[in-house]
Amino acid sequence: MKFWKLFVCMLLTVMLPFGALASAEEIVAETEVAEATENQLAGLIFTATVEPAREVAVKAPASGELEPFTLRAGDLLATGETLFAIQPQTVYAEADGTVAAVYVAAGDAADGAMNRYGAAMQIDYTDRYQYTGSYSGSRNTVENRDLHVGTPVYFRSDDKEEYADGVITQVDNHNFTAQVIGGDLDFTERVDVYRLPEYTDASLLSEGRLTALAPYSVAASGTVLTVHVQPGDKVKAGDALLTYVPDVLDPTMRTCEKATQVIAAEDWLVLSVAAQQGGSVQKGQTLATVCRRGDYQLVIHAEEGDIGRFAPGAIMQVVFEELDLEPVEATVAGIGLLGTAGDVSTYPVYLDLQVPQGVLLGMHATVEGME
Repeated sequence: MKFWKLFVCMLLTVMLPFGALASAEEIVAETEVAEATENQLAGLIFTATVEPAREVAVKAPASGELEPFTLRAGDLLATGETLFAIQPQTVYAEADGTVAAVYVAAGDAADGAMNRYGAAMQIDYTDRYQYTGSYSGSRNTVENRDLHVGTPVYFRSDDKEEYADGVITQVDNHNFTAQVIGGDLDFTERVDVYRLPEYTDASLLSEGRLTALAPYSVAASGTVLTVHVQPGDKVKAGDALLTYVPDVLDPTMRTCEKATQVIAAEDWLVLSVAAQQGGSVQKGQTLATVCRRGDYQLVIHAEEGDIGRFAPGAIMQVVFEELDLEPVEATVAGIGLLGTAGDVSTYPVYLDLQVPQGVLLGMHATVEGME
């Protein structure tokens, strides 16, 4: 070994200009320090465990309910594979109608439309006309004066050419409101309202003009992912109108896939799964921990009397005895400064190595200081 160092010094002296001699001396000095450290480790033998070198927390991109998943600790994932899927919120039509206005598009923050228009979209009711009037002028009969919500009524235009059915939706003292259902009434004409379909004078309740119901507002919050309708579309009660997540996401995340799919960015090994089946999650919540496949390290625990003999850069020999592999070298990468409690404290020492094929997390190896 001493001959080799002398040879390196002579070679560097011949090959390098005078200005570079200082660098050569530093290289030799570093080599001597590493050798001295390795010599200090000679004779030390430890049992090491294969552990992840770096752990990655996989987090929910948005809030919502998780779809069923099969992910388990120990699973291997290829780049682009889906770990979890989050169900976005879906808004459905409350009643039959026609889409009057749409104020949002996929990728928009719904809060902006809500603040400006009070809605993400508005829908006109199919039966958008109603009648409000007094029945105090009707014939003084029990049937005419004792009206109830749900009582059917019948509309006829003043010129007796247009008709429609209706139903009472509100009664207040001598006033009532009735929804107009179907028919062909002209909104601009006066109408008569009857209690019976025969339109007899005895069943006449009131006369006046129709009013139009305002479109109903569709609410959403957070980030809009999909919009299924556009102005003029006919919708039925229960039709899907739009989907959203209740978080205002970064613009780069405002797509359905990025907001609801948790995708493996690399070839990953799953270390643990924190998500619960059928559970709701919040944006940024940790769903699982993973590490890059093959990105492993060895960890040994040295007693307090030996820990001072270690230094980063020292080389140690590693044997995976159970796998019948050739010995490999590992480099001391770091030393933990927090010891275990007990009569004799031990400290973790982390070693980098080129992991041989077939070595898995949790396996053990024998690590020995080199002469």
